[in-house]
Order: sequence, then C-alpha cells, then structure tokens
Amino acid sequence: MDSSNELAYLAGVFDGEGSFGIWSRGKERSPGFRASVEMTDADIVMKFLIYFQVGQILFIKPREEHYKPIYRWKVDLEKAVEVVRKMLPYLSKRRQTQFHETVGKNV
Repeated sequence: MDSSNELAYLAGVFDGEGSFGIWSRGKERSPGFRASVEMTDADIVMKFLIYFQVGQILFIKPREEHYKPIYRWKVDLEKAVEVVRKMLPYLSKRRQTQFHETVGKNV
C-alpha cells in the first residue's frame, strides 16, 4: 500500500475507532491534547505506531475470561495534533469540525 493510501486507511480506522480531545494528565500536569485508537486487532493498532512513528501502545488485559485483550495506541500533545492534522482531509466532517473546535479553543 502506498503512503497516501495507507494514510487514508488509517484515517478511516481512526474515524470509526479513534478518539481525540483534551485529557487530564495527572495532578501535577496541565491537561493536554491526546489522540488514541483502541481495539482488539493488535496488527491494526500497530500500523498507527509504524506509520506515524510516534506514540505508544498499551496492552489492556481482558476484564473477563471470555473477553479479548485490547490494544491502545496513544499520542499526546503537539505530536497528537500533528497526527490528526495529517489525517484530517480523510476524516468525516463531524470529526473535522470537532478537531477545529477543540484545537481552536485549547491547543
């Protein structure tokens, strides 16, 4: 898959499974912008880390025996803004508006 197709693919996954916004970063730190994707498909989540070369992947153990493990890719602050800006042309109008409202007010 070439780079523009991969970006469009990842943006589609993000549009459906991802989230972004202003998140608390603990008592000692001010809130910051975060983007993340959380799902049970580790290979898809890994594509975000490989393509964007930022962030980290967290493994979340199943809460119940019959549940699958969850994988979360997350990226914070300026890098998160950069990542979402790259995907922006491929995101839904609702997500584009949400991003502009969030970034315009807080970042």
